[in-house]
Amino acid sequence: MLEKIHQPGLFDALVKQLSASELNTVLLDVFNQRVAGLDAAALLQKYMLNRFVKPAAVDVIRLKEEELQILRLLQKEGFEPLELSPVTQLGACAVVAAVNQKKVISALRNTEVLSDPTNAMALLYTEGKKSGGLPAQTYRYCAITRTVRAQALDNPAFAPHFAVCALATMTCAGAGYIVETTALCEHVMAQEAILRQVFGLNSIRVHLLPQKGHGANHALVGTAMELLQRSRPAIAVTVRERDETKNYYTGIQFKLIADLQGEPFEIGDGGLVDWTQQLLSDKSQRMFISGLGTQVLHQLGANNRLSFPHNP
Repeated sequence: MLEKIHQPGLFDALVKQLSASELNTVLLDVFNQRVAGLDAAALLQKYMLNRFVKPAAVDVIRLKEEELQILRLLQKEGFEPLELSPVTQLGACAVVAAVNQKKVISALRNTEVLSDPTNAMALLYTEGKKSGGLPAQTYRYCAITRTVRAQALDNPAFAPHFAVCALATMTCAGAGYIVETTALCEHVMAQEAILRQVFGLNSIRVHLLPQKGHGANHALVGTAMELLQRSRPAIAVTVRERDETKNYYTGIQFKLIADLQGEPFEIGDGGLVDWTQQLLSDKSQRMFISGLGTQVLHQLGANNRLSFPHNP
C-alpha cells in the first residue's frame, strides 16, 4: 500500500521516528480531514457496511435485569462490581497476554476499545499497588461489559460485540497452592451460582486443564480437584488435556460445561495468568481470571433453551 503512494519508508517513520503524542496528532488530523470529506449519504453507506456498529440482538430490559441480578449475586460472593471504561490503555491485551493486536480495535489517544475486561482489571490493580494505594490483601473484581473483538469469524452466530461477565482475583502467593486453588474454587462457585440462580441451569460440570509444565498429577491440579469436590460435591469434576496450540493461561484452567437439552455447552472458563507479575515485575503476584457468556445465556433463554427462575 505504501508503494502505491510512493512512500515506502513512511511506515518505519510513523512507527520509529514519531513519539506516541506526535503520531496521535498526525492521525487525529488525518481522520479529521477524511471525515470532512464525507457527506450524509456516504456516512449512511459506511454504516450499512460496518459490522461493528449495529445494535445487539437482545431483549434490552430482560438483559439488564439479568445483569443486575448477576452483579448483586457476585457482590454477595465477595466480588466488587466495577463500571469499566469502554476503552483501555493501548496494548492492554497484546503486551502481557498471547493476543495479537490486530484482533483488537486500536484507537487514538493511546487507547484501544475494550476487548477483555480482565486486562483492564489487571491495570487497575497494578496501578494501585504501584502507587502504594492498595494494602496487602486479596482483591476481587467483577464487571459486565460490552466487549468488541476485531477478528473476522465465519460463524454467523458469533457477534463482533457482546456482553460478558468477567471476574478477577488479585493477591500475593501463599503456602502451597492454597491461594491459586481458593481463587479457582471461588470463581467456579460464583459462575455456578449465576447459572443456577439466574438462568435455571442445574446440570453443570467442570473440566480442569493443566497448562504447560503442569501435568494431571501436579499438586496444583490435585489440590484444585480436592477443594472443588469438597466445596461442591454435586458438581462433576474431571481433568482434561489442554489445547497445545493455546498459551493464554498458566498453571491451570477450568471450563464450565452446562447441559442444555441434553447437549454439552461450554459457557464459562477461567485460569491463572501472569499479567500482574509482568506489570509489577513481582513473581509473588497471583491473578486468577474468568469469564461467563451472559449474552449467550440471554439469547439461549430467548430461544427457550433455558428456564428462568425469576421469569416463570
